[in-house]
Amino acid sequence: MEARGAAAWSPDGRWIVAGGNEAGVPVLFKIPVDGGVPERLVDGAGLNPVWSPDGSLIVYAGAQVDAMMPLLAVHPDGDSVELPEIEVLRSGERMRFLPDGSGLVYMQGRQPSQDFWLLDLDTMTSRRLTQLDPVATMRTFDIAPDGKRIVFDRLSEDSDIVMIELGDPGPGPAPRRVE
Repeated sequence: MEARGAAAWSPDGRWIVAGGNEAGVPVLFKIPVDGGVPERLVDGAGLNPVWSPDGSLIVYAGAQVDAMMPLLAVHPDGDSVELPEIEVLRSGERMRFLPDGSGLVYMQGRQPSQDFWLLDLDTMTSRRLTQLDPVATMRTFDIAPDGKRIVFDRLSEDSDIVMIELGDPGPGPAPRRVE
């Protein structure tokens, strides 16, 4: 197996799910941590998978069409799960489960106009969470353990590099910003 993209742990820590190639054919694998034989979950592209907190669902990016990839889902036994039609950009890790497993947060839109959306897994309906200015490219994000905050990267073509000098903590001038 030749791995591609990010991998994810199962909630119980016994498995890793990863996309890759087997003899040149794209496949999504479930790999036992104890060193057993990897199990083929899906034939076809399966990049950057994420495993639900309760262990019942794996969501991943399917085959690339243009710059976009469909979000697809499978149960850990290999049975497919129907999701609404959702596409994400090909580069980066673009989806995460809420800590309670009730929803899937994903980035949607063409660069640089990426926004966060929430797929309610009970109703299978999505709603937009943000409307960010399209000034920078995003590639990945994570969700706080309480499910109330998102931390994410934004890369701008005209980014500045800034060094902040931390002056002497004793009496004297305050720290100053140097560009």
